[in-house]
Amino acid sequence: MKRILLLILIVCGILTGCEGNKVTISEINMEKVNDNVTNYINIIDNDEKSTGTGVYMYNDSKNQRYLYLNQDFLNDGRDFGDIDIKLDENSINIYLNDISISGGEVDTYKLYKINLKGDYEYLKVFKNGEETHFDGIGA
Repeated sequence: MKRILLLILIVCGILTGCEGNKVTISEINMEKVNDNVTNYINIIDNDEKSTGTGVYMYNDSKNQRYLYLNQDFLNDGRDFGDIDIKLDENSINIYLNDISISGGEVDTYKLYKINLKGDYEYLKVFKNGEETHFDGIGA
């Protein structure tokens, strides 16, 4: 019995240790974020000079970030598409896409919560396969 329990503990330890660096991303509603994130987004949305890439990052904590995309991200006749995250040795690469639409309503924004495990030196963002930049990063 003790050997089985020991074996289970060893397997659990190995699985936990092998998880390593991991990043998860999920779309989130504006109502579910804290006041700091909401205030940051309100500042962005009230900035009349904003005509850049439409890609913003808010660093909420060491392991939690929020990615905000507004209408500046989109070209005419386009809507928000899919998102993907890939990890290199020392960087997080965020791949964003927009999609063509034929009429209908277009989302006004997208907000994503990113949970990080591990340390990364670089955070890169790509739009439709081409590297771009963040318009702003807040904390």
